Amino acid sequence: MKKLICVIDMLEGFCNSGNLASPLIKKIVPNIKNLLEENKEQDNLFICDSHNSYDLEMQQYPLHCLKETKEAQVVSELKSYVKDILTKNSTNAFHNFDKELINKYDEFIIVGCCTDICILQFSLSLKTYLNEKNIDKKVTVLKDAVATFDMPGHNAQQFNNFSLMLMSYAGVEIK
Repeated sequence: MKKLICVIDMLEGFCNSGNLASPLIKKIVPNIKNLLEENKEQDNLFICDSHNSYDLEMQQYPLHCLKETKEAQVVSELKSYVKDILTKNSTNAFHNFDKELINKYDEFIIVGCCTDICILQFSLSLKTYLNEKNIDKKVTVLKDAVATFDMPGHNAQQFNNFSLMLMSYAGVEIK
């Protein structure tokens, strides 16, 4: 079975420094590293925020992961595993995702951050696209390799669990 591992936003700006950095997201780096190490023969696609300061997304979120800054770089622990990169300018990478890739793979494994934003949107968009086109492929999210942030009004555990439940109800396999 040919798999594509989609690693979403495992960037310096979400793990180590910047307005949206979170220790909860940094905590999943070893799990993702192990996944990539165990699946070296499989392809991967690192999906990375790459913003300008004037992007519309900056109206909803603080400045983060600006192009050509350290924040927009893949975390050092995962850099050596990168096979291909897709940059994105919104929370939903599916808009830039090459739909031709769908024909090459049997399963899409999704990991990274944030469970309730970029992971949720990409997973649901991919799954519903496959459903719309009657393409029988697996979309899988690994629950020990996704995370979100904690802040007032945004309990990480609650948002994480609820998002995993929503994806599961939509047919995304949660492992």
